[in-house]
Amino acid sequence: MKGNGGKGQKIGFILILILCILLLDGCWGKREVEQLAPLIGVGIDLGQKPDTFLITEQYALPKKGGATASDVEGWTYSYEVSSAREINEMSSKILNLVPFMGSLKVIVVSEDVAKAGFNDILDFAHRFSEFRRSLYLVLAKGKAQDLLNLKLRKGELPAKFIKSNIETGDTISAFPKVRLGHYLTVLGRKSTAPILPVVESIKSGDEGIEYKAEGEDGVQELRIQGAGVLRGDRLVDLLTDEETKGYMWLENNVIHRLINTVGIGESTVNFSGQVLNSKTKYKVKSNNGTIELQYQIKTSITVDEVLGLKKQLSEPEWLELMKEAEKIFAKVIEKECELSIKKERELGLDFLGIGRHIEQKNPAYWKTVKDQWEEKVSDSPVSLDVQVTIHHSGMSSSSATTN
Repeated sequence: MKGNGGKGQKIGFILILILCILLLDGCWGKREVEQLAPLIGVGIDLGQKPDTFLITEQYALPKKGGATASDVEGWTYSYEVSSAREINEMSSKILNLVPFMGSLKVIVVSEDVAKAGFNDILDFAHRFSEFRRSLYLVLAKGKAQDLLNLKLRKGELPAKFIKSNIETGDTISAFPKVRLGHYLTVLGRKSTAPILPVVESIKSGDEGIEYKAEGEDGVQELRIQGAGVLRGDRLVDLLTDEETKGYMWLENNVIHRLINTVGIGESTVNFSGQVLNSKTKYKVKSNNGTIELQYQIKTSITVDEVLGLKKQLSEPEWLELMKEAEKIFAKVIEKECELSIKKERELGLDFLGIGRHIEQKNPAYWKTVKDQWEEKVSDSPVSLDVQVTIHHSGMSSSSATTN
């Protein structure tokens, strides 16, 4: 009898397992890759009709017979809609493929849309499950549609170029990287104003940049430079290149940076170099009831060029020159930071996150000023302490023009 009971339990257990397997979800709702159109870029402009948007979608499809997986062709379409959800039906009819939103890499917001406010049209991107919060947000100078329709050299898709440029931006650390998730987090804070990097098109001859693409007419280039400061979801002003670089220092976002000291100070000798590493810390101090934010920036730099050196130097003279270089490099960093702080005070918008730092370090004081922070940020005391160390000064301690 014992043996029969054990056998019955085993049979019952097997039947339960079979039932569980039958109840498991399978791949019955799967979509084959060949049926999908991977979306990589979206541009948002104002539509011609009231309360509409012109949405531009850029798809990347593998070329038939392409040599590598990176060989793609772009399909770019624009639709005038009153809501983002309308686009799926419109694009499905044209593509005869299923648009796949999970591959989206970048959303380009035009200046006009940013000035009018774009949270409504962006709402779909953070609610719909296929979108990822890791996608990038950028601000376009001019129309987003024009940027995504640009003809770039080697046939590269603009959305793909923007994404690649952002991801390799650590080599110069000259503009912020803003992901959808980060933008939404900052938007929910009373203490900090959102900021977006600016993308613009560059023609040959613009700002001293010249290029030639053999056999390709109408080719242009894209550049990420500067940033836009927003109050909520509305663009208030644009930061210059130097003001944006100052923001990067103060936000502790400098990984590497190229620095040139020409035009700084009265020294006849100038230097250029690159940042090897940098660390920005801050302290919140109370001075007679006034709260002051103190930034401390420590940077290690390697000297790549010495310009204007007319003679050979002895070892003590060379060491003295490198001490001078440290001071001049520090002045460059201070200038960029001061320009960014000055801009913040002019706008009365805390894109540097000073209020956030105060809130973290002195929450009791923050409660007394948070409701009037836009008025108070213009007068909030900020100090800088920039320390530069020359890591090494290249392969020579003399000038190429002297014996």
